[in-house]
Amino acid sequence: MKFKSRTKKPFSARVQDAVWPRMGWKRALKYRGLQLMRLSGSPHAVAAGTAAGIFAAFSPLFGLHYVIACAVAYVLGGSIIAAAAVTTLANPLTLPLFWAASYEVGRLFVHGAHHFSAKDLIEQHSWAALEPFIAPLLIGSVILGAVLGAVTYFIVRSLMTVQHDRKLALRAIRARGAA
Repeated sequence: MKFKSRTKKPFSARVQDAVWPRMGWKRALKYRGLQLMRLSGSPHAVAAGTAAGIFAAFSPLFGLHYVIACAVAYVLGGSIIAAAAVTTLANPLTLPLFWAASYEVGRLFVHGAHHFSAKDLIEQHSWAALEPFIAPLLIGSVILGAVLGAVTYFIVRSLMTVQHDRKLALRAIRARGAA
């Protein structure tokens, strides 16, 4: 595997890095981008897999992100590895932000949805208290995931096309030099 460490980290360190990377978020995202750019496959496959991963990351169906990402990537003809790699953006630190944004977007489309109150939810002690929040959350997550996935698709596809063209040009130069 590319970029793999020679010594295996203990499980606790891997969990900590998944939640809060020791190298910092900027470097971790750059590292993830390099991993994506080095995946084999067509620019469409990697970009579709990335878009599927972004779409699944916004899902409020916690625990099903990888399943959703792989299913969407399969339907789009995308890379399942890219989808799974990008889905890791949904972690305990980012999920509340994704869900809050999804709920607010969903409120714009669901008439009669009122503002979420954690106090009301705690006081009622019932799953029925969640019902008014489920529809806006699901609708908002589909809208945000689809829009951000589409934007990500076009960005990654253009970057992958440039990378692919550079590889072909480098191979042609090496072939001419060897001949």
